[in-house]
Amino acid sequence: MAGRIQAEERRPYFFLSYARSRYRPEDSDRWVAKFFNDLCHDIGQATGALNPGFMDRQIPVGSEWPDQLADALANCRVFVALFSPPYFTSEYCGKEWAAFLKRYHAHTAGLDRPPAIIPAWWTKMDISEIPEPLHTMQNVPPEFPSAYALEGLYGIMKLGRFREQYKETVLRLATVVKERAAECALPSGAVPSLSTVRSPFSDAAPGSKRPAVRLTLAAQAIDDLPPDRDTYYYGRTPREWTPFRGEGHTLPIGSFAEQVLSELGHQSIVETADEPPQEPADAPGVLVVDPWAARDRDLGKRLRQIDQDPVHVLAPFNSDDRQTTEAAADLGEDLTEALPNGSALKGSAMRVTSPAAFRDALPKAVNEALTRYLKTTNVHPPQTPPSMSRPTLRDPES
Repeated sequence: MAGRIQAEERRPYFFLSYARSRYRPEDSDRWVAKFFNDLCHDIGQATGALNPGFMDRQIPVGSEWPDQLADALANCRVFVALFSPPYFTSEYCGKEWAAFLKRYHAHTAGLDRPPAIIPAWWTKMDISEIPEPLHTMQNVPPEFPSAYALEGLYGIMKLGRFREQYKETVLRLATVVKERAAECALPSGAVPSLSTVRSPFSDAAPGSKRPAVRLTLAAQAIDDLPPDRDTYYYGRTPREWTPFRGEGHTLPIGSFAEQVLSELGHQSIVETADEPPQEPADAPGVLVVDPWAARDRDLGKRLRQIDQDPVHVLAPFNSDDRQTTEAAADLGEDLTEALPNGSALKGSAMRVTSPAAFRDALPKAVNEALTRYLKTTNVHPPQTPPSMSRPTLRDPES
C-alpha cells in the first residue's frame, strides 16, 4: 500500500483522521463532515487549492478503499487528528497516525522541522483522557476562541450561542494548516500498509501508568574534546551532540531519539551521563554513547559506574565521520571494555552507522529494556485482603 504519487496541484492540504461514532455513525458523523467541509472552504479561500482536504467519506462506493486511503496518506501535506476519547481506542485511527508519521520521518529524519500532525479538539477532554506521550500537544493556541478550549468543536457547533466562535475556530485552524504545510514542505512519499503498522496508542491507553523510557546521552561537549577530535558533531553541551550531522540530518541525537519514541507511543526522559538521574529512578533505560566517550577519563569512569547496573547500549558510528571510521576497531574495544555488561545485553547495538539504522535499532533496544524492566521491577501486593466482598451481578428478576 505505497500510495500513488499525485501531481502537486492535486495533493490534499490535509488528511482528516477521526473516530467514527459507534451510535448511528451515518447520522453522528454528519457533524464531522460539516466541520470538514467548512475547513476545506476556508483553506480553499486561503490557498486557492484544488483539493483542500481528504476525508474517507469522499471515497466513492465500489472503489478500492485501502488504495484511496493510501493515496491520501502518501500525498497530504499535514495530518489533522480530531481528538476525542474514542480516537485513542480506535485501532484504525492509530494506524493512520503511525503510517503518516513513518512517511514524515522518512523525509525529515534528523531535520529540525515542526510537527506535521495538528490536533483538533472534537470534544471537551480532560488531560487524563489523552495518552501521556501526547500531553505536549494538548495546548490550545492562545489566539483561538475560549469556547473552543471549553467545549471542543462538537460543542460549539451544537450550541447556537457559540456560532461565531465556531466560525473563528475553523478559520484559525485553516491558517494553522496553511502555515504548517509551508513550514514542513513535506513531499509526497510512500506509506506502509495499514495492515503492517501498529497503533502507537495500543500500549499507551489514556490514564495508563506505562513506564517512561530513560535516554542517557554520554558524549563530550566541544570544550572537553581532545585537540585532534573533529568538533563538527558536537555542541556546547552533551545534549547538542549530533553524531549523524550532515545535510540531511541536523537534529541532536537526543531529540531524534525522542521523536522516534514518540512515534512509537512512548514518553521519554532525556538526560546526560554527567547529570543526576531524573525521576522516576527505576525507569527502563537506554544509553546512547559516543564511541569516543570511553577515552575521556571522567566520562569513562562514569560509564563503568553505569555498567554496574547495566542498561541497553546504542553506539552511533557514523559511516560519514572519517575519524570514527578509521578508528572504529579501537573505539569498539574501548567501549566494550568500559561497558562489558550493557554491550552484551540482547537489543544493544554497538555500531549504528546511520540515522536509518538508529531508527531501526532504538525500538529493539527499548523493547528489550521494557521486557527486562517488567521482569525485574518489584510488584507490591496488598498487605491485607479487602474488607468488603466483591459485588456480583444478579439476575434482574431476582
